[in-house]
Order: sequence, then C-alpha cells, then structure tokens
Amino acid sequence: MSAQDVENQDENNVEYVDGGTSFWDRVPCWVVSMVVHTILLLIMVIITVDNEPKIQVATLVATPDEEPPVEEEIEEEEEIEEPIEIDTEVLDEVVTDVSTEFTEVDVPISDTVEDTDPIANVEFDPNSLIQGEAMDNNAFTTRYTSGNGGLGGRGEMRKGAFTHGATPASERAVALGLLWISRHQCADGSWNYNHTLANRCNCSNPGTLMKATNAATAMGLLPFLGCGQTHKEGQYKQNIYRGLMYLCKNMRQDKKCPGGSFHQSEGTMYAHGLATICLTEAYAMTKDKNLKMPAQLALNFIMSAQDPVGGGWRYQPRQAGDTSVVGWQMMALKSGYMGYLTVDANCAKNAMRFLDSVQADSGATYGYLTPGNGPACTAIGLLCRMYYGWKHDHPALQRGVQFLSNKGPSGDPYYNYYATQVLRQFDGEMWKKWNVKMRDQLVNTQTTADKTSHEYGSWPAERGGHGSQGGRLYSTAMSVMTLEVYYRHMPIYGAQSTNAPPLE
Repeated sequence: MSAQDVENQDENNVEYVDGGTSFWDRVPCWVVSMVVHTILLLIMVIITVDNEPKIQVATLVATPDEEPPVEEEIEEEEEIEEPIEIDTEVLDEVVTDVSTEFTEVDVPISDTVEDTDPIANVEFDPNSLIQGEAMDNNAFTTRYTSGNGGLGGRGEMRKGAFTHGATPASERAVALGLLWISRHQCADGSWNYNHTLANRCNCSNPGTLMKATNAATAMGLLPFLGCGQTHKEGQYKQNIYRGLMYLCKNMRQDKKCPGGSFHQSEGTMYAHGLATICLTEAYAMTKDKNLKMPAQLALNFIMSAQDPVGGGWRYQPRQAGDTSVVGWQMMALKSGYMGYLTVDANCAKNAMRFLDSVQADSGATYGYLTPGNGPACTAIGLLCRMYYGWKHDHPALQRGVQFLSNKGPSGDPYYNYYATQVLRQFDGEMWKKWNVKMRDQLVNTQTTADKTSHEYGSWPAERGGHGSQGGRLYSTAMSVMTLEVYYRHMPIYGAQSTNAPPLE
C-alpha cells in the first residue's frame, strides 16, 4: 500500500490504532533508510547539474569610415564553446578601501595570498600556436624598457605629460572621464554599452550592443590602465579588479581555435582584441602571476583565429580580414610581446601580408577590405607599420602621416584615437599642430556644463556607426584614451625604443 493509499483510507475513516499492522509498520527499517538516502542522492545530483558554470562571451561590431559593412549575413555560430577552467580567484589582492556608488557583489575570493601559483602546473599545448618560429619569452633582452615592457611606466610618464602637449584642462578632462566611467560599472564588475543598465541613470546616447559585455568591459577598463592605474594601486583599483575578474570568468574555449575566447555574437573579434589588450596590459604593468594564463590563452586564440590565407582577422575566427579588426588584434599581440608573453613571430609577418593587400600609394594609405585611402583605416595601417618595423624615415610613412595631418582631427572618435597615436609617435611639427586642435576639441566637447547632471564628465556619442552601437560609454572611453596619448605608450622612435626589435 502506498502513502497515497494510506491517505485515501484516512479520508474514508479507516481507523488505525497503536500496534496495528499497517503497511509502514510491516516495512523493515533498512528499506525505509535506503529509500530516503536514494532520494537525497538524486536531489544532490540535480543541484550539482544546475550549478554547472555558465560562461558567457562578448564583443563589438565596428563600421569603418569609408566602407561600412553592408548588412552582411554572418553565419550562426555553432554551440561548441566550452568553459575554460581558470581559477576565479585570479588576482592576488582584495581591495576594499574605495567607495563606490554601485551595489557591491560578494565575490568569493580568499583574503590571503597562496604560496603556490595556481597556473604554475598548467602546460600550454605547443600545437595551440600557429606553426612557425615561436618567439621565446627571453628571445630579446631589450624591449620597451620603461617599467614593464613600456607599459609599467605610465604613472611616471604621466608626470611629464605637459612637456609633450597635455594641459591642466586636458588632464582634468581625463579625470572627469574616468569618474564617469567608474560610476557606470555594473554590479557584476562589467560595463555595458547601454550604460543606463548600470545605475538606472538617465544619461542620453545609450548604445545598442547590450550583449557585447566583454567588449564593453574592456572598453571600460582600458582608460584606467592607460594612465597607470591597476588593480594593485590607484584610486580605481577596485573597479579594475572587478572588471578583470569579470573578463577572466567569461573566457571560453572554441573547439576550432585553441586558446581562450572572448568572442560573442554582438562583439565578434573586436571584443576579443579589446579584452586581450586589457589582460596583457594588466599583466605587463603588474606582473601578477594569476593573470599570466588567461592573458596567454587570449593571445593563443588571436593567433589561431588568424585567416590562414590572407593573414588578417575579421568578425569570425579565420575569416578573411578587414583593417579595422586587424588593428585591435595587432595591438593586442604587441602588448603581449612587450609583457614577455609568448607570441608566434610568423603571426605578425602574415598580418603584414594582409596590410599589403589593402594598401595604396605603396603603403601610404589603406582601405577597409581592398586598397584605398580611408582616413581611419589609413591611421590603423600606419600605426601597425610603425609598431612592427617601419622606420621614421620610411617614404610611405612620411606621406601617410602628411595625409592624416592635412585632414586633421574630425568628429569621429575612432579615427581620432588611431590618428592621434600615429601623429604622436611620428612627432615633429605635424604632431604639434594636430595636438592643439585635437586636445582642445575634446576638452571643449566634454559634457561639463552642469555638475549635477549624471552625464557630467562624459562625451556624447556621434550619430551612426560606432556611436550608435557603443553609445556614450564608447565615445567617453575613446576620448579619454585619446587624451592619454602623452603617456599611454612610450614613443616608438624615442631614445629608449630605438634598440627594441620589431615583433616580426
């Protein structure tokens, strides 16, 4: 007789008295114990399955100035991504001394630093790198020698910003921009291009790429790293710490491309390049051993996702490239190289082959998919050439810099960001002329009229293209990074850098 039968009999006024011979009285105790334990085991299995980590991914779609992609169909990605086993306790230090305006999240992390390196026993599969002459971490004894590989000295370099063209007004603009970005970090440590999701604010110009959380988080982190702030020191170390935690927790693996991926349907390879720059810069600036594995895995994914035919990168792994996406991957590889991470030397050589395919005027200008002279693509192409071996007196470089100088800064923060780096690195009279116009334009367009406004310290997004997709967060981050050009990277052609060999 089942328990339900017993209940039915109770309803029919069947009387049971102490010492009766009901079904339950006749069942041996060991049977009851076995049933109870079986049920408990089933419940534990269900709970374990439900608690399996669900790892997300994210990225950014960009539309270059001269040749925006035409509503092209991108194949749906197969559900092949799997979680990467990375210790979520990725950073050495717990920071608690920074007051914030967002709801705190209880992050499970130890208050003590373990003596053992959690990544020390992880062995990288050599097949995860493109076949070729892999660059050993100690292959060169001289790389960009300011601080840790040209990145760790940003704090010191910032002290000389006024010498290189910054003003108190531009530095104030950077400070206000960082404050606005910090106030729009989400509770889980991420940022979102729809910045209103962070604090239910009423700031205008929210972006449309709400699922590109990896890209937006990287865009939120880069301006802090750009002025020497890290998760180890600085007034925003808690923001940086929680942002890095978010990225590390959301790295995934793709069965087709070895490495750790930040790729998402609304971010594509843009997001991966941006997130990789964050990890490689944070690692190079702090040498935090817990960031080494995720940074290296992210670099491995870039190398394995390169188009094996044309040498470029685009939205999907191993897709024929475009100049805009190529720029972010090349900068990520360079940051990894300067941080003494392992990068395949042939990867840069193959990327140069892609740039050859889209260059015009012998390399003075560049197109998006084919040879051309688009201003943004030209700036990207020239910056890559400068970082990967072209000398200051290269004729095509000189013509290309003159082309950008003649055009001058525009209302497009994407173009301004890359072109400003090119002019800054080239230096000279063209840089001085460019800098005054660019710097003052950004200072004057920052939202500062009303100190009580939630938009105070940000930049409005331009209409269309990147502005509509990335919104106010994108415009503010790009503007701040442009104003950090005086100290974000050491001059390529400076005295300390002339002996640093190119990656190729």
